[in-house]
Amino acid sequence: MQEYSITSTLSRVLYREFRVLPSFVSLQIIPLPIDGVRVELQPRIGSADGAVLHMLPGGTSNPEGLDGKILDVYAFTTRGRGNVRGGHYHPVLDELFFTFTGSALWVLSDVRAGSPTHGVTTGVIVGDVAPPETHGVPTYVLADGPLARLRVPHGVYHALVPLTDERVTTVALGSTPYDANDYRYPTMDEVTGARELLARFGI
Repeated sequence: MQEYSITSTLSRVLYREFRVLPSFVSLQIIPLPIDGVRVELQPRIGSADGAVLHMLPGGTSNPEGLDGKILDVYAFTTRGRGNVRGGHYHPVLDELFFTFTGSALWVLSDVRAGSPTHGVTTGVIVGDVAPPETHGVPTYVLADGPLARLRVPHGVYHALVPLTDERVTTVALGSTPYDANDYRYPTMDEVTGARELLARFGI
């Protein structure tokens, strides 16, 4: 993947002196096959050896956020190849995910009645480095440059699956406070195509 970083002298001066990103630095937006689900590649300031990674410049005032409603910020971690984390969807909550360490497959499936992509299941690999084999699944990792921000709207099933034994750490921004009643847990067998996707990786 092509390096995605701020390279102009002006950009570097603006960041060094004022800790702001210039307005002309834009996201690279990659829609996934599910309506509303996308990967948003954010500029990496630095190199693979050390960098600044802005998750949401401007915070709640950033129009790329969750309509100005970031009401929960949390992190979760897991390790062990094939150890499924998550495996649910939310009737209300919208989320942005940032996976910083390890190599993780996100399994995503549209369970929204009336959605133009209802029943579509897809995957994306994010994290620090790519796994030995990606099996045709789109892959966006820090070793290649940008920080991948994964946007998952309510009504989309999501599960994170480590592809190596390295620990996976993810930070999430949520549009509502935590609500235990806003979770639905279909089994993996109830999610169309999920088992087939995992089987590509021998999981």
